Amino acid sequence: MMMPTNPKKGEVNVIEVWPRLLPPQGIPKSIIEDLDNSSTVTLLVSGDMYLTIKIVNTTSDTAYVQIELELNNVSAKQGIIIPRLSLKKTLLLNLTEMLYYEEDGTPIGRPMFFVNPLHLPKEDDYIVVPAFLKKYGLISDRITIKNVSYTWMENRVLHTHYKDFMPPYLYVEGRGLYLVYNRQTGGSFDIVTQLVYDIDTGILITTGLCDITPELVSLGIVKVIALDRVNSRKLYKLIDEGKADKEWWAQGFNLYDTNVKLPDYGSGRSPSTLAKYFFALSLVILAVVFLWTERRWKR
Repeated sequence: MMMPTNPKKGEVNVIEVWPRLLPPQGIPKSIIEDLDNSSTVTLLVSGDMYLTIKIVNTTSDTAYVQIELELNNVSAKQGIIIPRLSLKKTLLLNLTEMLYYEEDGTPIGRPMFFVNPLHLPKEDDYIVVPAFLKKYGLISDRITIKNVSYTWMENRVLHTHYKDFMPPYLYVEGRGLYLVYNRQTGGSFDIVTQLVYDIDTGILITTGLCDITPELVSLGIVKVIALDRVNSRKLYKLIDEGKADKEWWAQGFNLYDTNVKLPDYGSGRSPSTLAKYFFALSLVILAVVFLWTERRWKR
């Protein structure tokens, strides 16, 4: 998510982290010493945020997926600014189940960066498995998929940092009624996660609200109140010009680069069903070398 070079007052992103899940490397001691494992810590981010998902190794049935979130200009407490904070962890992805696991065998959840168009997630499938949340002291109801559809932004071209996409899109939405952020007071968040996929390859192209996913929660992130502020400004301009009924700028985490070959159909319709199946089946192979990174803009 990009931040303008001249952010306005209020153009700041908010990340809520659960201390027990934070990767220890890269966290300044001044923050670690004061962490309270019974409540979330609020990070205010006034710079760019980069999410990288990279498969670094595979076996016959497992992929090792490296997740990294880089936050720039982070404020964790009054008067302390961290120029760059990098959260990083490697997860085990069972390629048969398409489910993340920890090294001790605890299931985490299905990956956010890809869905198999031939085997779509179903309503009430878990986004994050309860056993994982319980292991780290997180109290919540069932955080599950509530909607899978092809009608999101129908008839609109979607602009991302990587390229323009044509409808239809695959939209997956998950919800949870509550996730307790303070065990002493019982205060809680509601959870909403909205994921948008390319219909032909199944790779993630953007997010809407994105409170919790297996990749993010593995880094300790349990709530995201954030926008790509660069794209948001472009979207506001579209709305002012009366063009938002034909095109849209992605405001969440959105695709900037990938080594998955995306089909180019120009301005025409999506490919035939047979072509869709071909790309879906090819991705079973391509997924083991998948790279999704939001690279720095050259200024």
